[in-house]
Amino acid sequence: MHCSKLIVSLFSSAIVCGIAAAQQPVLNLDRSLGPARVGVSGDLTKDYTLQVTTNQMASWDFLLKLTLTNSPQNWFDSSSVVAPMRFYRALESAEPVEIGSDFRLTDHLGRSHELFYYQNDPSVQTNIRAITLIFTGNGCAKIREMLPTIKALTTKFTPQGVLFWLIDSNQQDNRSNIVAEAASLGINSSLPILHDAAQLVARAYHAATTPEAIAIDMIDASIFYRGAIDDRLASNTVATTQSYLSNALANFLAGQPVSIGRSVPSGCAVAFKPSFTNISYSTEIAPLLQAKCIRCHSPGNIAPWSMTNYNVVADHTYEIRREIRAGRMPPWHADPAYGTFTNDFSLKPGEAAKLAQWLEDGAQRGSGPDPLATEITTINYPFAWPTNLGQPDVIYRIPLQNIAATGVDNNGSYRTPVVVNTLIPSNVWLRAAVVRPGNIKVVHHCLVFDGSTGPLAGLDGFFAGYVPGANPSLFPTNTGKFLTNGQVLTFQMHYVTIGTSQTDQTELGLYLSPTAPTYPLQTKSAYNLGISIPPNSAQYQTTAQLPASGNLTTNILLYDLEPHMHFRGNWFKFEVVYANNIHETLLSVPNYVFRWQSTYRLTQPKYIPKGAHILCTGGYDNTTQNADLMDIYSATQDARFLPSRNVFFNQQSYDEMFIGYMNYAEVPGPPP
Repeated sequence: MHCSKLIVSLFSSAIVCGIAAAQQPVLNLDRSLGPARVGVSGDLTKDYTLQVTTNQMASWDFLLKLTLTNSPQNWFDSSSVVAPMRFYRALESAEPVEIGSDFRLTDHLGRSHELFYYQNDPSVQTNIRAITLIFTGNGCAKIREMLPTIKALTTKFTPQGVLFWLIDSNQQDNRSNIVAEAASLGINSSLPILHDAAQLVARAYHAATTPEAIAIDMIDASIFYRGAIDDRLASNTVATTQSYLSNALANFLAGQPVSIGRSVPSGCAVAFKPSFTNISYSTEIAPLLQAKCIRCHSPGNIAPWSMTNYNVVADHTYEIRREIRAGRMPPWHADPAYGTFTNDFSLKPGEAAKLAQWLEDGAQRGSGPDPLATEITTINYPFAWPTNLGQPDVIYRIPLQNIAATGVDNNGSYRTPVVVNTLIPSNVWLRAAVVRPGNIKVVHHCLVFDGSTGPLAGLDGFFAGYVPGANPSLFPTNTGKFLTNGQVLTFQMHYVTIGTSQTDQTELGLYLSPTAPTYPLQTKSAYNLGISIPPNSAQYQTTAQLPASGNLTTNILLYDLEPHMHFRGNWFKFEVVYANNIHETLLSVPNYVFRWQSTYRLTQPKYIPKGAHILCTGGYDNTTQNADLMDIYSATQDARFLPSRNVFFNQQSYDEMFIGYMNYAEVPGPPP
């Protein structure tokens, strides 16, 4: 590259660099206003990179990338006020357009946010046209300095279709101190702080400074600006302050080229956790996949591909990274800020960070055996009775069911076959009851209960069930369920179609207890039969409580929680409301997914005194932005799944439910 030098002043020089073309870039400098004003002349709409150095024989540092919308186009170097002896040069830029990655994070108020949620329906993109990520961290003085400007930008641009999300990726920050920081700064739901605990988003977006702003076009996920919010050196702006982010958003919304597309942010460094070294596939990654993924990603199981060896995993590195960042895999949906659960198989932040780094570093095989090559899971549940429980004492099988190839099953996607307990000659106590699906391809879920077979089936009396990913176990210590001879057992079967005709004979296995338990285990629910979700609404919320009115008249020991909604279900929360009206969150599911109806088993059973009640709250998304809803509509072409109608309580999955199941025992007082 040929470069010519133009001396502008004693302390500043401009270096002109360009490829022989229609017009080489030309730089001019003006120091009359204080900071150096750099004028760039060249081809309109062409991209240029400005660089700076204090020694032409040393390396050059990036200043900004600009697209010429005028020629000359002027830019103030605010840093030249404190570092006047600087040399500048311009290079033609050939940087590719940067595309943002999808992710899902939970904010400081416990709400879930997914970036690509706003891409699902192009017809509504006029509502949310861009999302601006601003990386933040507790205690950063630059954040406090810039917060009034950030709030002003939110006020100005949110009505025009721009969302602003703060992203906290600092290793030392956790949900509780993020909440405290938000309160001290007066930050509310209009400016959510998303917690990037595993630092996956910061690494994916190459964010290193707080505050650093990244503006993303929600039509194609292209990043049209990244860098500083503005170029102030002190807490206040001056006459020459350049409002990079505001100008970029204004140009974008006006359909004009963004003249400055990248700048250098200043502030505090993102506190990254140290990178992992010498990650071993054999001793670290494969065991992690065995613990978190193999239960579904195994031959014949419900996942679309099986982790049978290293080569298969290496072939799916892109999908694994995408699913982890998007919060879809592993499918565990409890907010970690509330409660701990014995069946939690989510990736912890450190595990997610290690797996992501291994994938990004090229998914190296390394030495050692391949544990996945010998992994066999089809001999365990749901293909066989759970190995931790063994063979049941009694097995009931429903009559053979025929499932249609496509559409909503002609007989209804819900069926209620019945069996009668005649194999056990006397009344018995059960220590466990397990549903084993006969055909996991089509059994979406199954509940077994003693009660009505109508629309209210399963609200109470449910004592065994299956959902994808279920992990059956014994009933809690000192509890059991009573079964009488001749008792009617109703199976609520929910089937899905897969394109070919199928059959199913789901089974119920009963494990008898030799002695009566201390406490009968009860399954009850809080439910609202009066839900009425408006068309095209993402704001509908409802509540229900246990007991249905008033408060508990006995003390209870709570073991399990299970929210139940359908495809429009968005989020769900269980709280205890004590006699003094203090609320305590037991379980929060910020991102409810109908395809994964988990039962959340408390690590420590929760004692709840009489005089309290359990409050369930939930929200629905009845819009075309709901990807789960639109996916099932695409698969079935059933217009009842479209969000253009009111939706009420009923059994079919194109209708809705609001049920919070609970397993508990009535106890005389708190456990010792």
